[in-house]
Amino acid sequence: MRRLERPAGLFLCGGGALGSWQSGVLARLVEAGLTFDAVAGFSVGSLNGAGYCYNKTGEMRDIWAGLTPGRLLSVRPGYNNIPLELYSHHGPGVLQTLGFLLQKHISRMYMFSNKPLYAFLDSWLSRSGAGFGRDIKFYVISHAVETRLPYITRFDGAARAQNLSFIDSLVASCAIPSIFPPVEVTERGRTYHLVDGGVIGIANINLNVFEGCKSIVMIGNSRDEDLDFPANGLLGHFESKARRMFALHTLKIYESRVFIRSAPAVHYFRPPEDLDLGILEFDGAKCVRAFDIGSREAEKWLSGGGN
Repeated sequence: MRRLERPAGLFLCGGGALGSWQSGVLARLVEAGLTFDAVAGFSVGSLNGAGYCYNKTGEMRDIWAGLTPGRLLSVRPGYNNIPLELYSHHGPGVLQTLGFLLQKHISRMYMFSNKPLYAFLDSWLSRSGAGFGRDIKFYVISHAVETRLPYITRFDGAARAQNLSFIDSLVASCAIPSIFPPVEVTERGRTYHLVDGGVIGIANINLNVFEGCKSIVMIGNSRDEDLDFPANGLLGHFESKARRMFALHTLKIYESRVFIRSAPAVHYFRPPEDLDLGILEFDGAKCVRAFDIGSREAEKWLSGGGN
């Protein structure tokens, strides 16, 4: 059975419902006795990270099994006139430029309320108290629209931070532009709008919070094929763009390992097959299937195979 050289870090990438696969990997690693000294995550990765900090990985399969779209997605359209910048990868030409400008305005809209997510997190985490079940540093990563940089909220062994509540930080990290509204935070008299940076561009998310670690486990939710994911169906354009950006972010984050001076061993997990699941497809049966695929992949690694 594998063990990690300490101190050890855990990085959890985003991907919406694809995070059910990530939960399966994490739950099996924890069940096998692996522990971490620092955790960082964005989007659904921050939720899985919170589950680890509160010793709740054993509950995750049942939580995914009980999900329905209506539990997390409540239609409430709105618009935020914020300086949200997207990563530009359109081709030359007037039509392509106009299309990109239209996308920028659409990304400032949102389709769903974040109240169901607040309600879910309040019921799952808030009753556990301020202190984590582990002595651990937890970095929740979102994106500050006004600075165009990652906004990292650090929690040292407890759900307390100076500028942002624990639940607010998690909701902000999951605030996918065009899907959920941003979360506001005030710092030194200035207000920032926080969103999920995993789908809006190549931000500077990296592994440098794990400087000093001897090993890192990184669990992504993207495959190479997501870089060219086809745009099919009603939400196909969103799915294609979001998958591409999550995949690009995951690749850049993994590449950043070479800049860590402590030269940790990085164990990188990603789905070995198509999960047959969309980013917003919160279908309990499909999520459990993805969870189980993740659990088997972790078991394979624990037994000496894989990365």
